[in-house]
Amino acid sequence: MDFTHCEFPSTVSIDTFKAYFNLTDVKLPKVGDKSVDTIQIPSEDQEDQANQAKSLRHLVLDAIVENWSELPLYRQLGRREDRNYLLSHLDTQLPLQLLSAHIREDFFWQRCYGQRWRSAPLQARGRERPWINIYMERHVQEFIENMPTGDYEQEGNVQVVLDICAAYINQLEISFLQPAPPTTDANDHIPLDYLLSNLPDLRQLRLSYSTKTVGCNYQMGCNQLTVRDILHLTKGLSQCHELRKFCLHNTKLMPYQLRFLAHSLDKGCHHLTEMSLLHCAVGDAGIRCFLETCGKESFGTLTVLDLTNNKITEEGAYILSRTLRQVPLQKLVLRLNPIQSDGAAAIFNTLQVMPIKELDLGTCGITETITKLFMMLICQHTTLLEIDLSNNSLGEDFGKHLIKIISCNKVLERLDLRNTGLSLDMRRKFQDFLIKNVDRKKHEALKQKQRDKFKAMMQL
Repeated sequence: MDFTHCEFPSTVSIDTFKAYFNLTDVKLPKVGDKSVDTIQIPSEDQEDQANQAKSLRHLVLDAIVENWSELPLYRQLGRREDRNYLLSHLDTQLPLQLLSAHIREDFFWQRCYGQRWRSAPLQARGRERPWINIYMERHVQEFIENMPTGDYEQEGNVQVVLDICAAYINQLEISFLQPAPPTTDANDHIPLDYLLSNLPDLRQLRLSYSTKTVGCNYQMGCNQLTVRDILHLTKGLSQCHELRKFCLHNTKLMPYQLRFLAHSLDKGCHHLTEMSLLHCAVGDAGIRCFLETCGKESFGTLTVLDLTNNKITEEGAYILSRTLRQVPLQKLVLRLNPIQSDGAAAIFNTLQVMPIKELDLGTCGITETITKLFMMLICQHTTLLEIDLSNNSLGEDFGKHLIKIISCNKVLERLDLRNTGLSLDMRRKFQDFLIKNVDRKKHEALKQKQRDKFKAMMQL
């Protein structure tokens, strides 16, 4: 059986192929990811294979591949084998607009991604993530990151990219932006308002205005967010009505900019569930401006808030705690913020009335003075699954009090107390209690599943 022309379905895995065919009786292809090199073909067979003329059918298919840019035939090919042959041999460097208009097959777009970004690891896609979406998202990311500010043309190059890619963009990550030329007075980056406004299915956005390679364009302030930048960004965000996850990182934010940001997210992103401002030097003033702009019904769907490393002190933690009562948060991260024990106390008091599941207060300058409030939280809270208090000066007395009452908590699954002054032996005892909680939950879930199955059988 001759499979050298890749006529078996491209969606079939190699393991499945091996299960149904004897590898000693078939000739396998050597095309991209579908090649199998486990069979050593004798030299005589190789010579015969090299001298063997192609069939008329394969000559026709080769002609279609060579002239595909002038006559893009794909759906017109009735046989699945012919389509597989075309997908395996078609040039991935053809115009993107032409390829996307005729081909949707996952195998082909995975091949395009692997050949274009050979050094980049293939991204996890999941069942609901077609490879054409992943390719287009990476293409738009590269287009934005490498565009000099002087080359930006809203009705020109930007519109061309949007016409091709906009329908496939669900997630967008922009790791850096090019700085403005040193000849300009302002340090403005390329405007993102038009681009974001024309991505109707955008659900995740991760963005940074930092600059990785400035070269001769370096000037003071090229990494900062300007007035024009924040106005364009907020204008675009107000049109991202399907946005679920928003992350702005490694970009210094001024208080007035946070006011604009809060207004745009509250106005346009009604389904926002995760918001992350990482390493943005927000400070207490920024937290105040952001929350003052929000109303009582703002961010009613927000479940994750990450404010890692933002110079928030106990004052900012207190301001934050008063607003969090109205937000259905399930995860709160204040890592690397010097909120100290007073700020942690305000957060603990607020958590008593919240359905939160994960709390991260690592490296926050917390001391053993928080012991009493933390013991109350452990005893009374019924939804907390994970707590991180690592890199805080808690001491052995904190551990001795905790070891007495931790058995009262039947919910907690993870407690990180590394570098807190507790001995390794004490931390192992805590871990034993947490393992029991996990095992108990698994056993209860199994019993509930059996009860549900029995009820379903009785109803039949």
